[in-house]
Amino acid sequence: MNYILYNIIINSILVGIILMTQFVNYPLFKSIDLDFNKYHQKYTERMGYVVAPLMIIELILVIYIIINHYNNSLVILISLLTFFIWISTFFIQVPIHNRISKKRVGSQIVFLIKSNYIRTVCWLIKLIISIELLYMTQ
Repeated sequence: MNYILYNIIINSILVGIILMTQFVNYPLFKSIDLDFNKYHQKYTERMGYVVAPLMIIELILVIYIIINHYNNSLVILISLLTFFIWISTFFIQVPIHNRISKKRVGSQIVFLIKSNYIRTVCWLIKLIISIELLYMTQ
C-alpha cells in the first residue's frame, strides 16, 4: 500500500505548488510591466523543471492505484480528478502561457488565474480523497 502513501506525498507537494501559483505567482503577473516576456519565459521554464516530473510521477502512481483498486469509487474519483488536472494543464493553462509569452495581455492573465482554479480545486480534493483511500485500505 506504499504507493497510495507516495501518491499522497506527491499530491501534497503539488497542492503546495498550485496554492503558491494560484495565490502568489499568477496574481503577480498582473504587476510585472518591464521585461514581462523575459520573466514569464524563465518562470515557465523553471516551473516546468519542478512540476513536470512530479506530475508524471503522480500519473504513474494513479495508474498503479487504478490497476490495484479499480473497483473502488474513491479510485474512480482520483482518476477523474487527475484526468481533469492534465486536461486543464495542457488544454487551458499551457495555451494561455504560450499566448502571454508572446505578448502580455491583462485579460489573458486574469483568465489564467481564474481557469487555474480548476487545477487548484482538483488537486485539493484529490489529496483529501487519497488520504481517505489510504485509511480505507489499511
